[in-house]
Amino acid sequence: MIRRLWMQLPKLVRFMLVHIANGMVIGCVFLFGLIWFDVGGLARLLAKDTSGLATFVLFFQTALTFGAVSMGIAVMNLGED
Repeated sequence: MIRRLWMQLPKLVRFMLVHIANGMVIGCVFLFGLIWFDVGGLARLLAKDTSGLATFVLFFQTALTFGAVSMGIAVMNLGED
């Protein structure tokens, strides 16, 4: 059922969604690395936040940024062979 719905989407929409998803995953992996290695005291700073809101906003914004950049690069490279 999901595959059928996926195949009904226009080709360019699928192209953009795939590249946005790839960029979001890369962004989350990048942020996990920053937190794991405690770059700039980021892990200690996020550990002080009891609500988890700061972590959510940081992951959301990073994923959004990396997804948009990934999609932009993919769209700009469409004309090349």
